[in-house]
Amino acid sequence: MEKSRVAVLVRIRPTLKARLVDLAKSEHRSLNQQIEFLLERSISSEIRNLPKEDAHGESELKPQALENVPDS
Repeated sequence: MEKSRVAVLVRIRPTLKARLVDLAKSEHRSLNQQIEFLLERSISSEIRNLPKEDAHGESELKPQALENVPDS
């Protein structure tokens, strides 16, 4: 696990923070550790669901998060 960390300011609704705090307590994690865990799990899940690239590096399908992003 990497030892260095960067600070990130994230604005969320108070109700979401309360839910994250409750979840972190039930998982015996700090709020920061819980958020990092959820982000890592979400990203890992998205990466596993990405379509395979063909020989030219082209994907047949775009991930849902990128469907409305114009090609550059």
